[in-house]
Amino acid sequence: MFRRSRTLIAFFIIGCKPIEAITFTAKGCCPSCETSILESLQIDAVKSAQWNQHHEKITLRFYSNEISAHQLQHTVAMAGYDTDLFMAPDSVYLALPKCCHYRD
Repeated sequence: MFRRSRTLIAFFIIGCKPIEAITFTAKGCCPSCETSILESLQIDAVKSAQWNQHHEKITLRFYSNEISAHQLQHTVAMAGYDTDLFMAPDSVYLALPKCCHYRD
């Protein structure tokens, strides 16, 4: 019986995933930007995502043992939206709908 309890506790500890929260800049200017940004983050490692259009900030809750904050910002940039760490490639940015062009 003692052995069984120890196994259950070990299973519970292994089953826990550390969740972190991060907020960073994700440039954008319209509801279409919000849709694209959030769709780029529809991955298993992201638990939740909210983007604020007026402040151009995104807040994420993610499983830090599966993805890093650095990788998350790179993912958003590769969808066409500049972040604190990465500038979106011009080819991706220019392919966004005209309403989503936020650069001067």
